Amino acid sequence: MKHTATDNIPLVVLQQVCIPHYRRHLYAMLGADPRFRFLVLADPAADAPYLSLSEVPRQCEFKASTQYLIQLPLGCALSWQPAAVRAVLRYRPDVVIAQGSPYELTAWVLTIVGRICGIPVLLWTHGLQGEESGIKWMIRAWLFRLSQGLLLYGDHAKRLLIAKGFAAERLHVIYNSLDDYEQAAVSEQIAPEDCEVFRRSLGMSAQERLICFTGRLQPVKRLPWLLRALHLVVQQGRNVHLVLVGDGSERPVLESLAEELELTKLVHFLGASYDESRLGLVLSASDLAVVPSGAGLSIMHALGYGTPVLLHDRVEEHFPEWEAVKEGETGWFYRYDDLSDCAEKIVDALFPFPQKPAIVAACRSMINSRYNTTNHAGLFIKAIAKHCTLAARGANGQRYSDDVVQCGPLEHPAKEGR
Repeated sequence: MKHTATDNIPLVVLQQVCIPHYRRHLYAMLGADPRFRFLVLADPAADAPYLSLSEVPRQCEFKASTQYLIQLPLGCALSWQPAAVRAVLRYRPDVVIAQGSPYELTAWVLTIVGRICGIPVLLWTHGLQGEESGIKWMIRAWLFRLSQGLLLYGDHAKRLLIAKGFAAERLHVIYNSLDDYEQAAVSEQIAPEDCEVFRRSLGMSAQERLICFTGRLQPVKRLPWLLRALHLVVQQGRNVHLVLVGDGSERPVLESLAEELELTKLVHFLGASYDESRLGLVLSASDLAVVPSGAGLSIMHALGYGTPVLLHDRVEEHFPEWEAVKEGETGWFYRYDDLSDCAEKIVDALFPFPQKPAIVAACRSMINSRYNTTNHAGLFIKAIAKHCTLAARGANGQRYSDDVVQCGPLEHPAKEGR
């Protein structure tokens, strides 16, 4: 091991199961902050269906931490990354950020290690999305109270936790972000003429409207319900097209239902796509994005291209990003499980003229002011700084070794014992 010029810069360990592609720019911004060093502990070959993974940005350091799944009764499983625990014990960082789910055995162990070793451990977590009680809340509360603080995705979770007795100063709302830099670059390349060409490729006329859904075609997404709401809209004499970007087990069911409801010419299956240029064109060309199930990052994706979003009003079933939808400003809410109300909201948003042009600026402003990587990283750093105390160390107190990848791409070792 050798000393480096940055030995006295506080070390922050960031433990995650994997590194999603959409987080790459966030990690790059965190790693570029001169006040801290970031060591990322993640599994470069994690089993993450439908999720595009990324290498660690060169501004961060990396150590592979293989994920193992411990199967429990009733189909549940605990995620366990022993290499992450060993790394924290070995390098004794100034702050640890852990993935904060009760199903993360790693988080439980890291919070206990932090208590014993005097290392602040912060949990990056959804927190609460609705009222919880009983054994489920008891377990979650134990984990949260073991930590020094929580990094939360939204204000709603903070309010719920304060009501449960958590001190406000331990709760840090850092929101969330996609790669808004990439979105902005793609958006600049999309001209109104491109949107018109795309709409005509679907067989649309100028009087017809377009709604979209992006995500997996799985039963949990409740897409048959969306087709039935669209059927009600069409029965009113309103021609509205629906594009579905994604693939999954539900596609044959949806194709059959579209035929049964005589919507074949209006429902377009575009298949799965991770090409941001293609996704940006679909979202830009759409008059409205509709999410009939629990909504999350898809909200931010749509708003980034100026497209309003329609969601149901049972917010505890959504992910924290639902807070970006403001009634009449960046989208609308319909009554949960009410087909007629959903159809009515679609019609109101699209006829006699689409409301999108009037609120496109507000949609983009929501991303530019809150849900972007610059704000996300800034709030992240602010929370870390609050809890960070640089530990005193002697002449031989270096904490890095040759098995840490220094500012380079992560490797993809073969997994063992999976």
